[in-house]
Amino acid sequence: MSEYHVFSAKIYKVGIIRYVDVPADVSRAIGDGPHVAVRGEVQGAPLRTTLVSRGAGCYRLALHSDIRKKLKVDAGANVEIAFERDEESREPALPPALVLALRQSPKAQAQFRSMTTALRRQIVRYLTSVKQQATLERRVAKFVRRLEQMSKAKSKKKK
Repeated sequence: MSEYHVFSAKIYKVGIIRYVDVPADVSRAIGDGPHVAVRGEVQGAPLRTTLVSRGAGCYRLALHSDIRKKLKVDAGANVEIAFERDEESREPALPPALVLALRQSPKAQAQFRSMTTALRRQIVRYLTSVKQQATLERRVAKFVRRLEQMSKAKSKKKK
């Protein structure tokens, strides 16, 4: 079990995203690498996110809009955050139709695996947000064709 870290921070806005800076001592204790998966809470609201590097060994944490809306906070507000490193897998559960299609196309499978976990989760969410199995199968077939095209384009660039 990892160590829990608790701190207060002021929310600030960069573009459309709201962040809080993780204190340097907490950043040193929890981090290694550009992205660190964490879970915990903000003012009691559940949190599962990834810290991103802000340079010099420090991190920042993006506050999702659903959390901000639930807490009725925005840029300028101070919030209390408690989190620990999240060691659980973030991989999405693939629908059987996608598993089968990727097994039949090694190039598409390699292309899919080269994507970030977050992008794979978004893709699976899109593919499975249907009501009928036939729609899912059409989306999967179209997606696998696109992966194969991406793989061909990538191999042409290498030549």
